[in-house]
Amino acid sequence: MIKSAASTTRPAGPRLARRGRSTFATAVLLGACLFSGWSSAASATSPATLPPSARAEALVPRSALFKAPTYSDVQISPDGRQLAYLHPLNDVLNIWVAPIDDPAAGVPLTRFDKRPPDSFQWSPDGRFILIMKDVGGEEHSQLWIANLAKGTVVNATADPEVQTKIVKTSARRPGEVLVGLNIRDRRYRDIYRINLDTGERTEVYRNADDYIDIVADPDFNIRLGVRGNSDGSSTYFRFDPGGRNELMTIPLAALRNSRLLGLDGKGQLLMFDSRQSDKAGLVSLDIVSGVRTPMADAKRADIVEAIFDEKTGALLATREDPLVSEWTVRAPEVQTEFAAIETALKGPFRIAGQTPDNERWLLLETEPGRPDRYWWWNRKSRTTTALFSTRPELDRAALAKRIPVAIASRDGLTLPSYLTLPTGAKLRADGMPVTPVPLVLLIHGGPWLRDELSFDSQHAWLADRGYAVLSVNFRGSGGFGSAFMAAGDKQWSGTMHNDLIDAVDWAIGKGVASRDSVAAMGLSYGGYSTLVSLSFTPDRFQCGVDLAGPGNLVRQVSDMPVWWTWQRPQFVNRVGDPATKEGAADLMRRSPIARVDAISRPLLVTNGANDPRIFPSQSEEIVDALKVRGKPVTYAFYPDEGHVYAKDATNISFAAVAEHFLAQCLGGRAEPYGRDLVNSGIEVRTGASLVPGLEQALAKPEGSGPE
Repeated sequence: MIKSAASTTRPAGPRLARRGRSTFATAVLLGACLFSGWSSAASATSPATLPPSARAEALVPRSALFKAPTYSDVQISPDGRQLAYLHPLNDVLNIWVAPIDDPAAGVPLTRFDKRPPDSFQWSPDGRFILIMKDVGGEEHSQLWIANLAKGTVVNATADPEVQTKIVKTSARRPGEVLVGLNIRDRRYRDIYRINLDTGERTEVYRNADDYIDIVADPDFNIRLGVRGNSDGSSTYFRFDPGGRNELMTIPLAALRNSRLLGLDGKGQLLMFDSRQSDKAGLVSLDIVSGVRTPMADAKRADIVEAIFDEKTGALLATREDPLVSEWTVRAPEVQTEFAAIETALKGPFRIAGQTPDNERWLLLETEPGRPDRYWWWNRKSRTTTALFSTRPELDRAALAKRIPVAIASRDGLTLPSYLTLPTGAKLRADGMPVTPVPLVLLIHGGPWLRDELSFDSQHAWLADRGYAVLSVNFRGSGGFGSAFMAAGDKQWSGTMHNDLIDAVDWAIGKGVASRDSVAAMGLSYGGYSTLVSLSFTPDRFQCGVDLAGPGNLVRQVSDMPVWWTWQRPQFVNRVGDPATKEGAADLMRRSPIARVDAISRPLLVTNGANDPRIFPSQSEEIVDALKVRGKPVTYAFYPDEGHVYAKDATNISFAAVAEHFLAQCLGGRAEPYGRDLVNSGIEVRTGASLVPGLEQALAKPEGSGPE
């Protein structure tokens, strides 16, 4: 949807401000050759609750749904001559580089053989690509420097215990990068300048004042330091020649949707800011005078993306995502252009990049029922040209469409949500199933993140297996304003969970599902919420799939990794304080481990050995407690993974276990295991016998031949 608004101009700064891409099991706590058809796969079960058409159709293979995207994170080089993107090499995502007008001629720049990059970006002169990647999921990000001319890729951090953050790149310092490294003190980062040609690093700022973040200008001058406060707020200090002077404080209520985008050489700070409104708008702040200049007010949700004219710096449009992503045009001269894009595409879009000559935009389109796709938009001819499908293997698959729905909570909030109905389900005139089907409540992590409409492998997978899938942006989710997020403060297992129950009741009331055919599933906070579902409301769910969810909130807040120290005040104020008797009691009251006796339905748990956010001991505590009580629990452990599983083999293998678990619980379909557990590293430490066929698949994978 396109809307119009007044025009304005930005200070020099980032060309594009946008949110990052999603990963497999959506969201972390706190915090990418066409087949002519699908080979038939026999289903494990064919329950009467499934539509006849769905029972008869072949399954979309897990291997196609859960391997990494074929093309993702496409980026235009600074000179506009090349593209860089993530693409598999020997089943691991690597960075490829291609001529901008011949993407099929791409060649791999990196050859990582175990884990893919977490992110990457071009250096300002295009001679290098800067890569962030950890070793085994520990989130100790290493900076790798890829030299395009030499074809070399060097680890510039070179210490798996050190965490790196890119502080600044600048066209004024094209051969260097400013980074923060926690070498001296694991809690805080000192600032170093790294020569991209040689890898030599020089300390430029010793962070003796324990700032949690540093802001630099294009000349690499340290201009601002950020200090975290005990009430969860953050205070910004200006580094003046005569000392430090306070610039602003972002209160806890505004902290998650207020975000700095860049600082130019004249001291103009560009940011999304919700300090003076509920929704985050775009503002410019003069760090010397303190004058705050609004550039674009939010309309219906937080502004999450802004695009500027590459040549003039004028603000062209901003994007919000209240339920379906929508653009507000801020410059009248592009009103008809944005309308033309909307007409040319079949779904909402993001602007992923623009060429330096301002003649082409790179669009990422979400069309319900299809993988996301990249397009070129020619600004002169007003035409689109297809570039990449993110998952071409799925382009011909019969994928279910996600439906945006607004659900009312019992106390009057509107919960932006997304419903996917089973592939082939027969529908009534109102779009709901003629016969109720099993429902999986898929709960996002964070909890201060959100669900959105972009392609989701889990929705497509579960709908293909015969389930309706419902994802709910419960109170506390991000992107919908400060008040909506604050409504979740200290409401873990409280009104946050009520929102999920209200959404399930909505689905039951609409005839989507029956009360006795609902499962809960989620990662991180979503895993915690799954445990809450089975322990606080055990009569409402038939089973649960917990991916790295904390069962003990006292331990969760107390046992944060040392490099998370800066974030602890946010948890203490939003979740609870284990350091006080009252706080610890409240946290334990909201902890599933304290209600483990109430869990009676089957539970599938998974965790990675290197997870720094939810330690494996959290999963082990809940699993052991259930085992002692003779409760049905299965525990799948991965010794070489972190919080969000990065390897294709891991994601495919866990999906295999989970769909057979759900098939027994809810009666959906399941693809045979085949060889999907082979080379995945999976260790089923408890309860393999409780999942149909799992013991046999672990002992002798199908198609493996005689031993």
